[in-house]
Amino acid sequence: MKILTLVERRADYSRMRPILKELYKDTFFEVYLVVTGACLLDVHGKDVDYIKEDGFIINAEIPMFIQGERNTNASMVKALAKVLSGMTDEIEKFKPDLVLTGFDIGANLATTIAAAHMNIPVAHIQGGEVTGTIDESIRHAMSKFAHIHFPATEDAKNRLIRLGENPDYIFNVGCPSIDTIVQTPEMHKEILEKKFNIDFSKPTILLIQHPVTTESDESKKQILNTISALKELGVQALVALPNNDAGSSEIIDEIKNSGLSWYPSLSTNEFVNVYRNIGAIVGNSSSGIHESSTFGMPAVNIGTRQQDRERAPNVIDVGYEIESIKAGIEKALFNAEYRESVKNITNPYGDGKSAKRIVELLKTVNLKGIVQKRFYE
Repeated sequence: MKILTLVERRADYSRMRPILKELYKDTFFEVYLVVTGACLLDVHGKDVDYIKEDGFIINAEIPMFIQGERNTNASMVKALAKVLSGMTDEIEKFKPDLVLTGFDIGANLATTIAAAHMNIPVAHIQGGEVTGTIDESIRHAMSKFAHIHFPATEDAKNRLIRLGENPDYIFNVGCPSIDTIVQTPEMHKEILEKKFNIDFSKPTILLIQHPVTTESDESKKQILNTISALKELGVQALVALPNNDAGSSEIIDEIKNSGLSWYPSLSTNEFVNVYRNIGAIVGNSSSGIHESSTFGMPAVNIGTRQQDRERAPNVIDVGYEIESIKAGIEKALFNAEYRESVKNITNPYGDGKSAKRIVELLKTVNLKGIVQKRFYE
């Protein structure tokens, strides 16, 4: 089977990585991998280099954004148009039997639209989830273009059925980023402390705060409040720069001027092992929702970006106000009873075996006649 797939951001690589590993080692599949989006940008850590270091063959790179350009709502739309054209060319060149896309971001949406229009079956990972921002609209739109669905929870599966998708082609497989956590070998703490100039014996948080596209004008104020909360508490923080959605330029400016220790991106091994040694993750990354409970670690979720997404009891939801953020971090780091209560909770997003399930299902699913969809009632 010829499969075309893509990687656009640090976050979707953490999900695609275990799937790519399974696909590459199975001779049933011929994989065509495209890298685009923020993965090609220096300011966001140029994650394409990590993908190459992991040994994956990249068949095409499609520049989607302009290096150094300020990220606005309009620039997101222009980039979407650019990558739609580029992905159409790659699909036409490779002629895949199936296109594998995922999540809720621009290049994946463009690829899904292109493949569906070219009568190529699309399998979509992690549809059916609800959140804030433009991501939810993108996610549900992708589900309507897709033919095979790999949601991460039963709740998401049921929502896809309510959206009119055929339950015969909906498979709850869990979130593949949990596979990455389970599979990543441990690094010595001292190596990380030296590289990031950090002391894990002190209360430490990892901050990842992305812009909310529907609140992009508020991005500067939102990150300044978070930075103020951290400084007033005096906790040690390691900051990963945000994605490149509208409003991210303002967030990056303020982080770079904050005096906090920041990094454009972290390799998968570094990211997982930093996670293993911190006291809490703070911000609005989906990582705090999807992955933190696997570590039995509190996550302080700020604002509306992950609004209504299914979550474990380790997630502490707070507003954008400084005092609210401070209260959440204090509970996450210093409330011993609360910390103990979340140590052994079950992650609703799976058990770390998602990639194997996805690949096995791709080998057995019947693609005949699948491109002609009907609303399921």
